[in-house]
Amino acid sequence: MKKTYLLLLLLALFRTSFSQEEIKVLWLGNSYTFVNNLPEIVNELSLGTDKIVTSESICPGGCTLFQHVASTTSLNAIRKGCWDYVVLQEQSQLPSIDYYRHNAMRPAYQALYDTIMLYNPEAKVVGYMTWGRKFGGQQCVNFGEGLYCSADFVDFNHMQDTMSIAYCENAYATNSYVAPAGDAWKEALSQNPKIELHGPDESHPSYDGSYLTACVFHSVFWNESPIGRYYDSTYIDKSKAEFLQTVADSVFFNNLEKWNFDLVSDTTNIDTTNIDIDTTYINKKIYNQNFEIISNPNNDSVWIKNKNNTSANVKIMNINGVVIDERNIIGDENFHIRNSKGIYIIQISEQGSQKNFVQKILKL
Repeated sequence: MKKTYLLLLLLALFRTSFSQEEIKVLWLGNSYTFVNNLPEIVNELSLGTDKIVTSESICPGGCTLFQHVASTTSLNAIRKGCWDYVVLQEQSQLPSIDYYRHNAMRPAYQALYDTIMLYNPEAKVVGYMTWGRKFGGQQCVNFGEGLYCSADFVDFNHMQDTMSIAYCENAYATNSYVAPAGDAWKEALSQNPKIELHGPDESHPSYDGSYLTACVFHSVFWNESPIGRYYDSTYIDKSKAEFLQTVADSVFFNNLEKWNFDLVSDTTNIDTTNIDIDTTYINKKIYNQNFEIISNPNNDSVWIKNKNNTSANVKIMNINGVVIDERNIIGDENFHIRNSKGIYIIQISEQGSQKNFVQKILKL
């Protein structure tokens, strides 16, 4: 009897020591997900570890989030109620076009988020931030509501800044998360302009582009660096894989608050009536090398400090992307947000630069 008990105990310990950590992911997107089989590359990154990603993908070519809202297949997959993560990827042009960004992407993202939370209350919803076209340009589409166009983007970076804002504002509005693939592409191209992340059509990803995107999702799903993880030498060489792993690690982990992976942003359901707010957080400072934002969550004051006294355009937007204040500044400037409590987005565009400094602030 004692021998049998000991054998069962050893067997249980053996199984535990070799058990795998599994997460289940539902991908709702289109060809930007199924080209190069992105979910499989994400899973391959964990080869040689005890981690495994089990995925289901519903990604018809050109599919929009609104089409997923109306899709019986997508809704039935959500209703399975077994998902740890649900990834939402919009059609690649819509986030860059103001009309569709506000009237299609935003309500569709919200509708899917609400449905996901109904059947998967513990799941994390992640917006899959895609990337701009290789050379920017004007994007025009007609999804049954007339032809609407974006700005005429001067290059990839110009278009990517708009893509980034679109995905971040949806995450902030729903308290979901962002997988910043597009911003990782921007960083990789800034360090190595010769790397080919776009495919021949200048839109879809090459294998390198998909590998970088997978490294971002590895960081999101496992909260660990992709550096040193698996790569398939049939498709990508070691030095390039290591470069892309490092870029994904830097972009994701150095900007966790921007991607909404911070606890402070989770305030939508908190009653602050009787909370004594730590005064060390009252004047929160957010800065880069040229500008500093000083905001007080308990009043309407926002100071923009212009360190170099250069000409810059400042926009303050609500979570739906509606501009509530816009000014051109040279020195320091004080703004007042007289609207209701919530999360607001500040975008600073320095004259002569295609880079935007974008941050969110909280008003209680």
